[in-house]
Amino acid sequence: MSIRLERMEDTSELSEVLFDLAGIGEFEAYRFCDEFETVNKQYDVFKIVHDGGACVLKRFDNMKRFEAEKAICELLSADLPVPRVIACKDGYMLTEFIEGSDLKVMTDEGALAAARSVSSIFNAFPLGRDYDRTNADEEISYREKRLISLENEPVLHKAYELFLQRFKLMPLTLANGDFLPINCIYNGETAVIIDWEYVGFMQYALDLGRFLAHSGDSSPFLYRMSEKQKAIFVQTLYDSLNEKPEKAMFERDIKLAVFDECVMVLRSYFDDPTKQRSGEFAAYYDRALALANELV
Repeated sequence: MSIRLERMEDTSELSEVLFDLAGIGEFEAYRFCDEFETVNKQYDVFKIVHDGGACVLKRFDNMKRFEAEKAICELLSADLPVPRVIACKDGYMLTEFIEGSDLKVMTDEGALAAARSVSSIFNAFPLGRDYDRTNADEEISYREKRLISLENEPVLHKAYELFLQRFKLMPLTLANGDFLPINCIYNGETAVIIDWEYVGFMQYALDLGRFLAHSGDSSPFLYRMSEKQKAIFVQTLYDSLNEKPEKAMFERDIKLAVFDECVMVLRSYFDDPTKQRSGEFAAYYDRALALANELV
């Protein structure tokens, strides 16, 4: 696990917020930081330890995302694998603290647990129902712009046209919007999905493609997940769905979504010819080209 907790010596900025949200007076605060491969980040997320136990305080710099996560957490039932919200106000959210480790370095058991957690969300919001299309249509608009970046890549361009055709028809469900292994906390039994600020009703394969596309056996992929573990995740998820498309369509939708994630990474290189084509470019280009040839 690459997440570490950095103790805060000065907690004055959090004192009034915590007292206002939950009546917490005396406490210790630890900031979540991430160090993995080339990643080195500090988050506006804090573990709060007080007499009543531990909880997590999250500070939002975008009120639209705060309102989105607040609304969806109020909508989700208590039996779903998401953190319970204690209180929300003025861009701050206080939730339960989830014990466990993230899945940046995947295990077979973690892949099983993650798939079961995703399926429970999908089963609560069955694929293909008549959901609000606001977020889904925004996602289509973003991807139509990506197609322009592929004008000089005929194989990728053709495959992305196929992706867009299917994407516009793909069934919707509730999507996390940023479903990455780092946002799965596994406690040995259950994978709890955190960080719902990009949530919305979107094409069901989006979360699945994002979860799989940025993983590999080594750098430059950010996360470690073997092909066997990816297969465990996909098969377990499919088997656990109450309502599902045909298996061949399900697998193709995931490949299309992985391809889309690869194109997202490559776009900055295609749009800026002066950007040095690094190991990241080579890895994602090879993956995208292999998928494009298969899809076409």
